[in-house]
Amino acid sequence: MNRHHSIAALAAVAAVLSGPTHAADPIRIALFGFAADNAFTLASLEGLKDAAQEAGDVEVEFFDGAFEADRQSNQVQDAVASGRFDGMLILPMGYSSVVPAAEQAIEAGIKFGSLEYPLGPDPTITDRFQVEGLTTFVGYNVASIGLRLAEATVEACQDRDPCKVALLVGSRSAAQDVPKIEAFNEHLAEYPSVQLVSTQDTWWGRELGLKVTQDLLQSTPDLDVVTSFADQAVAGAEVALAAAGMKVGGDGVQLIGLGATQTAIAAIREGRWYGTYVELPYMEGYLGGKNIIAAIRGEEFEPIIDLETRSPVGAAVATKENLSAHPDWASKWDG
Repeated sequence: MNRHHSIAALAAVAAVLSGPTHAADPIRIALFGFAADNAFTLASLEGLKDAAQEAGDVEVEFFDGAFEADRQSNQVQDAVASGRFDGMLILPMGYSSVVPAAEQAIEAGIKFGSLEYPLGPDPTITDRFQVEGLTTFVGYNVASIGLRLAEATVEACQDRDPCKVALLVGSRSAAQDVPKIEAFNEHLAEYPSVQLVSTQDTWWGRELGLKVTQDLLQSTPDLDVVTSFADQAVAGAEVALAAAGMKVGGDGVQLIGLGATQTAIAAIREGRWYGTYVELPYMEGYLGGKNIIAAIRGEEFEPIIDLETRSPVGAAVATKENLSAHPDWASKWDG
């Protein structure tokens, strides 16, 4: 073997041994979720894992926030101190409470992004970052969610005067729900025939959705519309209405949720529910993950993605009409 061939052979061996520049040291990404038993969180985690698998040489570690903002902040701070992570994504329980911890991560050189809600003092600002140095935001404008649900509620109230509406929120004191409630109430105030008779906390769950609806029917047996900030709570409300012998859908009680779960989409296609605000937790994790990985590898990406503009049914709220126009679309999560 001549000298030139020897050099070429050695170079080939070195290339095989070293491989891609990122192969020897996998990227490590942390996901700080709402809670380990939360279906939305698990769908986001699945999306992130798929993005990691596609990219290759990426490891994902999950942290259970247990629906506690302080716990999340502490978890981020501990993860930063560990020095083990190149990137972090969070489903924040509070849009401003985690900011100091996020800033610590950014100062440490970690690529940091939020899913579902933007980080900063104003959750209605989604066209720019409110925290210097953030890498990505993939999610929704909370005020827009409240407005779109209010618009759907008014539509469901057509030909009913008065139209009695119950609003089932997650929590009236939750940082992410306050702006939704304000936007919802502001729009309904423009329609005197639409009467908001009660706003109740359900903690985004089926059991409380059932219980509060049972209680509501004692005081307001002639409800026209139940709108909720969670499909799961609507599913509970439907059980309560059925137990009371009340019809849902059509000229019965109209049901509107948030989440576009498999349960909700099936109910809408069957005509039992009026609609649901389309949320895509899988895509949040998937696109957020792709962005973090691209940032770490120095590749181009779209930093801010408002998923309301990417609804697979062409509208913020899925209804029987627009679902019929997209017969092949199926939700990737349930709860």
